[in-house]
Amino acid sequence: ENMDILELEECLKLISPLGVTLNLDEKIQLKLSLMKLQETAELEQVLFWGKITGIVKDYYIALGITYKGCNEFPKKRFFWASNNFVFAELPKLVPEHIAIATQFDCMFTGEHERILHTFEQPVPKNPNEMVIPIKNFTELDRLAYAVKYIENDCHVVPEGSFKVTPTYQIKKNPEFKGLKKEELKDLTKYGHFRKVQIEEKREFIERGDALTANNFLDSLNFDAPKGCWAVHMDSSQTEATIRSLLWPGYVGFHKCSTPLFGSIYIGNGVKNSDLPFMLQSLQVTNS
Repeated sequence: ENMDILELEECLKLISPLGVTLNLDEKIQLKLSLMKLQETAELEQVLFWGKITGIVKDYYIALGITYKGCNEFPKKRFFWASNNFVFAELPKLVPEHIAIATQFDCMFTGEHERILHTFEQPVPKNPNEMVIPIKNFTELDRLAYAVKYIENDCHVVPEGSFKVTPTYQIKKNPEFKGLKKEELKDLTKYGHFRKVQIEEKREFIERGDALTANNFLDSLNFDAPKGCWAVHMDSSQTEATIRSLLWPGYVGFHKCSTPLFGSIYIGNGVKNSDLPFMLQSLQVTNS
């Protein structure tokens, strides 16, 4: 999981050697505001997802998860806050906005109401026709896009930390004791915490095989481009950190033989679109 409210301090200690951290004021404010969010939004679980840095102000992101009554996959809701630490739900993406969002690769400013793109509004064909106006594309809409795609590409969990119930719901596995020491560096032992996208895995769940197996999530080993993940072991060889090279700033971590795992994103919200060319260039150099 991303960082649970109560485990935030402990998790940050694990990844602080990588330079990933929050200051004392941020930690205090986040703990209070996330607990308040969990109470008011009626969520089963609230996690600190991360921080997207801006030129003027930063954005703090929380992830709310509901497991009960959700078939196929738990429901995720994302919330954002600025430097006032008051969380509100991120806007839903509309098709017109998705097409525009892919064009931005500059830093966020932190000014969420800033209009980044205006649309030519549809004209009614006759006086009685109702036309729904297209909402201007703001930095907040771009933030929603970035969070959604970072989450899709990056949210990592160790194999066995979640299970499929007989009613085909995915829930946290209370019997998860952690990966073995020798498994920590193996990318096939980590999966994406998302509704499965690989056809083979979908069929695996539909056949009922996932009821007795742990490897039902899409494995990191299938991710493209090959080499988009970097695994680092600590000096004791008992803690692994997994960094995304595609979305610099994302770090997943797990301590072997314990149920402790999590992830956080602290970055500028910009995808490293040059990664395939960088990896290709590296292969050519090494050959």
